[in-house]
Amino acid sequence: MNLSESTIRRRLAKAGFTLQKTPSRHWTRDWYGPGYMVIDDTNTVRLGATHRPYDGRLEDVREFVAGL
Repeated sequence: MNLSESTIRRRLAKAGFTLQKTPSRHWTRDWYGPGYMVIDDTNTVRLGATHRPYDGRLEDVREFVAGL
């Protein structure tokens, strides 16, 4: 399943989650590239902040969406 970022955002929103991407001026973006975090409705990070903020990959988010 190769979902686009916008499709992933819509599916997560239906399930009560938010997808956040690394801000363009975030200090980690130059070093690590763009990353993602999935946040639930209680503002708890569910995916993408194990070692640093926004460390989730789009493939990880796709797997998370597939498990919903």
